[in-house]
Parts: sequence; structure tokens; C-alpha cells
Amino acid sequence: MRIALATSDRATEPDRDADFLLPALRRMGAEAELVAWTSPSAVWDGYDLVMLSSTWDYHERVEEFRAWLAATDRLTRLRNPRRTVAWNLDKRYLRKLAEAGIPTIPTLFTDEHRDPALLAEISARGWEQVVLKPVVDLGAMQLARVVASDAPLILERMPRPAMCQPYLRSLESEGELSLVYLGDELSHSLRKRPAAGDFRVQPMYGGTHERIEAPARAVEIAEAALALAPGKPLYARADLVYGDDGSLRLIELELIEPALYLDVAPEQAVPFARALLAAAAGGKR
Repeated sequence: MRIALATSDRATEPDRDADFLLPALRRMGAEAELVAWTSPSAVWDGYDLVMLSSTWDYHERVEEFRAWLAATDRLTRLRNPRRTVAWNLDKRYLRKLAEAGIPTIPTLFTDEHRDPALLAEISARGWEQVVLKPVVDLGAMQLARVVASDAPLILERMPRPAMCQPYLRSLESEGELSLVYLGDELSHSLRKRPAAGDFRVQPMYGGTHERIEAPARAVEIAEAALALAPGKPLYARADLVYGDDGSLRLIELELIEPALYLDVAPEQAVPFARALLAAAAGGKR
């Protein structure tokens, strides 16, 4: 078996999951390597499976990424499946989850650079601070936290479409809960906390993480959301936060190239590697 873990040629941080997956795959007899999805020399039909492990610049060239997905999907097996990735690529999937009854962060979406109705709606909802980001984004790269009155000005500078959510104070004190799944089975859970004075939990901003036992309510929400995702994801990460009312809410369902945080559960690299090999053994499409 030949397995490629697709990565980026200009990643903002190392692919730490590869440090665990590659040795596990090789111990099982597979040829496994990291390959940039933009590499002009990559021969994708030479792999039995391509896993989207750390394609962490796709948001900067979305149409190129979509074309690569389509081309690679014709040549070999993609995991997660192309259908799953296409659905998850645009954060308006959150609206579909909310409509299905999944508790999410209240979110307003806009296609306009100047949207007078948006500020009126923010005011009507009593949001004093808001978080703004494009619907195609990654790792809080283009995220902005602003007072509500500044939202229109910031939105003018953002790619369209964009989204607006209330800023949750719990992000500073509680961080995020992340539940990592292999298929429809919970693999492990962790709490991600921001650095002092920040609210972003990603390691590039100084965030830290530790393994925990997930609360039962978090598992319930994560699995209900995952059940609505198309294409039978091989792996997933559900991120949850506490709303101002103290209830847990889904903030992201990561199905494209989520960090799986195998550093807190290194033993889980073995079942993940086995699942990749089993998917690869299904043959090319």
C-alpha cells in the first residue's frame, strides 16, 4: 500500500499528526509520506489513498483546491471523501446543522460588503462584541473580534460571503472542547485553552491543550452533528464551546484537514492507520 498524507508547501505549523501516523503506517508495511497538495511532481494515481492531513493553505486558493480535489478523486481514494469535503468547505454548513436542531453559535451570514441590515440585526440581538470571518477560512487566519459598531467597516475588507457571531467570554476562561472521531466512534477528547489575554486556542497563537473525558452532553451534540455530515467521514473533530447561558454549543465540525491531536492520545495512531489501510484496500475509483 502507498499512502500520501496531503500537506501544504507553506504550512504555518508542523503536521504533528504525521509524526504519529507515518510511523504507524510504516510499521504495518505501508509506504507512507507527506506530499504537498500543490506539488507539481506528485503522481497522485501512484497512491492507494490520499488523506487530507494538513492542507492548511486551501483557504487562500479555494478554486485551485476544489479543482485538485476533483482531479485527485478521479485518480485515487480521498479521505475524507470529496463529497464530505465539499460540504464542509463553506461554513454555511452551520446553518444547515442549526436548522436540523444542532445547538450552534448564533450566526448571521452576509454576501454584501455593505450590509445595513446586518448592523441593525446585531443591535437587535444585543451583541456588544462580535467575531467576523469569511465562510471559507482556516485556523482563525482572517478572523476579527470587534465591537459591534465596527463590524461594517471590518466586513468591507473581508472576502465575501462572511459570517458574524457574538463573542463568547467563555472562550477566554473555558476555551474549547474538541472531540476526535474515527468513523462514528469517539477516539479521544481534549480541552484547548488560549494564551493569557487571547481567545484563540490554536497553537500558533500560544494555545495549549490537554486530554480530558468529554462531558456526555458534548458527545451527544458532536455525534448528532456528525450523523448529518454526508459521505461517511473517516475522521472528524467536533469543537464545542459554552454559550453565555452556560449551555454547550457546536462552533465547528472539522471534516477536511482537522488536527487530530494524536499527541494527547498517541496510542490512537494505530487504529487510525488501520482505518486508512482498510479504506485504501477498497481500490481506486
